[in-house]
Amino acid sequence: KSYINFAFSIFKTIFSSDVIDKLKFYGSSGWKEDFLKIIDADELPAFLGGNKTDPDGNPLCKTFVRHVQQIPESYYFNNRKKLLSSSSHLKKLTVQRSSVEEMRFNITERGSLLEWEFELKNRDIDFAIYFNSSGEESKLVEIVPRQRFDTYYGPEKNHVKCENPGIYTIVFDNTYSWVYSKEVFYRIIVKESQMNDENKRIELNENSDF
Repeated sequence: KSYINFAFSIFKTIFSSDVIDKLKFYGSSGWKEDFLKIIDADELPAFLGGNKTDPDGNPLCKTFVRHVQQIPESYYFNNRKKLLSSSSHLKKLTVQRSSVEEMRFNITERGSLLEWEFELKNRDIDFAIYFNSSGEESKLVEIVPRQRFDTYYGPEKNHVKCENPGIYTIVFDNTYSWVYSKEVFYRIIVKESQMNDENKRIELNENSDF
């Protein structure tokens, strides 16, 4: 009852008085009689106080009423195993609450692809990539706009073409969270330009030169 009173106190601030006047709350009795005032008894299912049944006389009217059933565990989302956190080839980064972690990479070959893939153990995090050619933070250019990601349904994977040589800064930003730190499992790879005959894929280490 206390929950209903609390919810109703919120509803009253949102809905008009005309809507509020139409709301009725019932206990274990009284609702069947009111149903019959607005619905013909021959059209109202028997389990709701009417006369209508299934052809075999079942009052639950299962032939046209879908009743609540238990959801099979195979449909539970929390059965999905994290894909990246179980991989031995990925690195782990802990971003503390109200903090930012940055990784800077010096990419020297024009046209290289900077690829990333990451997954959080739980919750979400802001992600962005910045570029500057001089190494001065005041001249940072946002090339991948800041966006908040929740990887509950799968890892975040994408890439950007490095049009110009310079410092590329990958940012995991958790400054908006005052309570929770975030565990990030990630892989960052550079795919060199096709102009390079070797066309090697090299896994990046922080502050590596390419």
